[in-house]
Amino acid sequence: MKTLFDAVTVKGVRFSNRLLRSATWERLADDAGRITPELAAVYARLAAGGVGGIIVSATYLDAISRALPGQIGLCDATHLPGHRGLTETARAAGVPMLLQLSFAGRDGVLWRAGDPPTAELDALPALFAHGARLAREAGYAGAQIHSAHGYFLSQFLHPTANTRTDAYGGSPAKGRVLLEAIYAAMRREAGEDFLLAVKLDCRDLGETPGVFEACLDTAKALDAAGIDLVEVSGLGGNKGLCNGSEQAESVFGREAAAVAAAIRAPVALVGANRSVETMEALLGRTDIAFFALSRPLLCEPELVARWRAGNLAPSACISCGGCYNDDGNRCLFVDL
Repeated sequence: MKTLFDAVTVKGVRFSNRLLRSATWERLADDAGRITPELAAVYARLAAGGVGGIIVSATYLDAISRALPGQIGLCDATHLPGHRGLTETARAAGVPMLLQLSFAGRDGVLWRAGDPPTAELDALPALFAHGARLAREAGYAGAQIHSAHGYFLSQFLHPTANTRTDAYGGSPAKGRVLLEAIYAAMRREAGEDFLLAVKLDCRDLGETPGVFEACLDTAKALDAAGIDLVEVSGLGGNKGLCNGSEQAESVFGREAAAVAAAIRAPVALVGANRSVETMEALLGRTDIAFFALSRPLLCEPELVARWRAGNLAPSACISCGGCYNDDGNRCLFVDL
């Protein structure tokens, strides 16, 4: 019988259990995108807290593509020491790290899918490939493409957000072209033995028809191309999930189960994973392989260790949304 505390190996990377820290924007990097002592402390505590693996938050890949305050960067060798510090600390705790690579826009402006000219899009695969190579140099076990939460790449897959009529839009298949090209470039640059993952939206705030179908078809296409891990998310961002204590647990479980049944790559479910009981029920009746947590680990960085020790009370996180703070995205009730 499968349990949350089974060890799972993906692409040669051993995860000590099925509970992952999903990429969570901390807003704690310095003005140059470098890892600060405060940010390093967040990851050190997570690594000591029992998670099976950590996905480091949305990381920009060149100097002008940062679009979020306090966002981490990995553009060149000047960023490498901070990242190596993170991976070395996690490795010492036996926790593999993936780096989430993100493109949100340029010069602090969040782009829409229809904004950039074709030539700008043509250059993105090489940018992501460069980021994957640097991530490998920094000691990460893999990298994740951020194509969720309504950000730039996810819009190309959205039935109404992608209004382009060039090579990158006009049909579901053309909407996947950019993401497929980014994955292929990363694979060539980082190598066959580097774990590559993707994060996809399965639902949006407006319950737009076709969003799940685009998620499923994209997962199938990337699976055929060799993707190693698919994380299923949705609703256009975590703020869409902040409905207090009445929020449903494991909210995208149905969609993640359908994706997991359709592809060979393991699937991680993120979104309101709050209790061992609910997650293990899903684990037992579906092919979902991992459960990723964000806000519960802001609230309780040692949550997984608590569960492993036998205290199976659900996460103390009440989904209040108060963790979105200008001075650092952190739980209001925890002093990190």
